[in-house]
Amino acid sequence: LSVTMTKAYVDALDHLIGEGLYLSRGDIILEALRNHLKPFGIEPFVKPLKVEE
Repeated sequence: LSVTMTKAYVDALDHLIGEGLYLSRGDIILEALRNHLKPFGIEPFVKPLKVEE
């Protein structure tokens, strides 16, 4: 998937990464999409982690 953004958006993403809030631009975009889709009942397909004892 390719996304085109204005420089202002890219700079804002980079600022959040620089502040240590996110590791990558992709992480920010994924979280934004999850937050946007959640009110519509669209949950991400997440596989629960198995913890072996």
